[in-house]
Amino acid sequence: MRDPRLDNIIIILKGTKHPGNIGSVARAMRNMGLVHLRLAAPQCHRNEESERLARAGHAVLENARVYRTLRGAIRDLRLLIGTTGKTGGHRTQTFAPRSLAERIMTAASSQKVGILFGPEDTGLVDADLLPCQLLIRIPTEASARSINLAQSVMIISYEVFLAHLAHEPARVPKSATVEQVEAMYDQLRESLLEIGFLHEQNAQHMMFALRRLLGRAGLENSDVGMIRGIARQIAWYGQKQLPVNQGSQIPCPGVRTSGTELRVQKRKTGRPHLES
Repeated sequence: MRDPRLDNIIIILKGTKHPGNIGSVARAMRNMGLVHLRLAAPQCHRNEESERLARAGHAVLENARVYRTLRGAIRDLRLLIGTTGKTGGHRTQTFAPRSLAERIMTAASSQKVGILFGPEDTGLVDADLLPCQLLIRIPTEASARSINLAQSVMIISYEVFLAHLAHEPARVPKSATVEQVEAMYDQLRESLLEIGFLHEQNAQHMMFALRRLLGRAGLENSDVGMIRGIARQIAWYGQKQLPVNQGSQIPCPGVRTSGTELRVQKRKTGRPHLES
């Protein structure tokens, strides 16, 4: 009997440039029991080469869905996992396929899970990784990190398939959709800008950190609603206060800051207070 969890796992190729790679990915997916392929903003069309390389994955190739944008391809997913071969920056917190495979299968027992792959030459750029709650990096020799697209899909699909064989499905909470979570982040960003916690110069960096933090939690619909309520209240409070200039901080009574140094001095009453 087919494991229904495999039907909830979706492979997404963003900006693929070579038709043969689409066919090879379809074949790798079929080998590992995955059948749902999405092509987001592909830079090529399926052709005879795709058909020839798909082999047993012909049905996967034929049923692949094409989307004009990445946003359209992921909007109904509850968990989105990005892949990267690069290091540093916002890609420091990554997981090996084996360490995430069980979590993928557990989540897939009740919701749609997407695994996102980038173009052959550049991989996923930072903007593509923004909606991803988790990141996968395939361990390789440090001097040879580049892996063929279809090989990457095969390695990750293989680890997922092994997890499918080893574990019974568990009950898990139902996560919010990527579309709902993205709307939450947009609202949160605007609210934090409103009160001066974020500034245009650091907003993207700080939001990456918040995304990684909240992404690990596996947000449900109620979580998203609560955070949006907090963001709404933050914005309302910020609008009630005196105008805060870009780059300044909200003033607090009795506190003046200069850099990161604060010194405790005595008021005339003898009570300690913070002063620069």
